[in-house]
Amino acid sequence: MEKNTRSQNIQLMFNKIAKKYDLMNCIMSLGNHKKWEQEIVESIKLNANKTDKILDIACGTGSLTQEIIKNSSNDQVIGLDFSNAMLKIAKNTVSNLILGDSHYLPFKKNYFDHITIAYGIRNFENITQSLQEVNYVLNNKGTLNIIEIIKPYNNIKSFIFKLGFFIFAPLFGLIFSHNFSAYLYLPKSSNSFLTENKINSLLQKNGFNKITTKKKAFGSVILLNALKSN
Repeated sequence: MEKNTRSQNIQLMFNKIAKKYDLMNCIMSLGNHKKWEQEIVESIKLNANKTDKILDIACGTGSLTQEIIKNSSNDQVIGLDFSNAMLKIAKNTVSNLILGDSHYLPFKKNYFDHITIAYGIRNFENITQSLQEVNYVLNNKGTLNIIEIIKPYNNIKSFIFKLGFFIFAPLFGLIFSHNFSAYLYLPKSSNSFLTENKINSLLQKNGFNKITTKKKAFGSVILLNALKSN
């Protein structure tokens, strides 16, 4: 599988910041990222059995994966990421990990009951292809839960978003992870990412319905839950 230059650059970036990734998440979210992850876990619990198979795509260091495992059978939860450095850290707490790409998921049709993607879909080279892959490996009426950073609609909230992400994110990235460019990418990619309506539309076009959303952090973080259509 060949990767284009953008995917390679993103992969390299995550490999470089892996050791400081969790610290930066905590700083940038003011510690709220764990609360958002817990909401995803609670959403899964509403529809899940202990034996359900769960895939965490773009699992990174395994932060969300760990939370899911606490509420599931360990051998039924798999984390997947394309960053070797991230997975090396995740191995400390997660046993089932796969080095892989969301565009080419190495699983059988209808294999998983629930799939999660936290802060990853914005980085996918081809979101449509990735969603089609998710739909393929997800069981009928299986759930997809997404956490992502988006640009707020409201002008005042948008100003706060730009202030925090375009100024403080790169600054904190330089101070704490010694990587200015990686945390300059964060606001740029979030600012140019799809709106909530476009995300919903894309989900519907690729076989998902009953989409619900919650907004956090002045509307800059969105939690989505969707059901695979029959």
